[in-house]
Amino acid sequence: MTSQRPITGRMVLYGLLAFFGVIFTVNGIFVFYALDTWPGLRFDNAYERGINYNQILAKAKSQAAMKWRSAIDITQTQGSDYLITVRLSNENGAPLHDVSVSIELSRAVHEGDDASLKLRPLAPGIYQASHRFPLSGRWQAAIKARHANGQIYKMAYELMVES
Repeated sequence: MTSQRPITGRMVLYGLLAFFGVIFTVNGIFVFYALDTWPGLRFDNAYERGINYNQILAKAKSQAAMKWRSAIDITQTQGSDYLITVRLSNENGAPLHDVSVSIELSRAVHEGDDASLKLRPLAPGIYQASHRFPLSGRWQAAIKARHANGQIYKMAYELMVES
């Protein structure tokens, strides 16, 4: 025969304290790691960007009217060195001339390794730069091309860097 222990108020109290103690401990661990690994804001001026959203939409509309096309390619050369190639063309596929191209490289999950590169013209419509990526993984590449006539073209790409 088995004897059953009666449930007392003290047992219920200890059970509730243990239950909520585990919940608070796990939540505390989650909060610690969430705050410790947070990479920060994507944009420093998010509020101003929100206020000027109509201007951002107008710029996007004027860029779409330009009908420029872009493509990006990365090729590993040695170690963690990569060659970044950007191709720019008009709506008919003809390469663009008289354009200065720069690129902003960043990671959404890690701060501190962002880079700005100025690409050199290799041929009409083809621009290149070499870069050593400190970490493998997904990188965001924001291309900015400025034509001699003042037109500005922006495009964002995602790159996968493997070590």
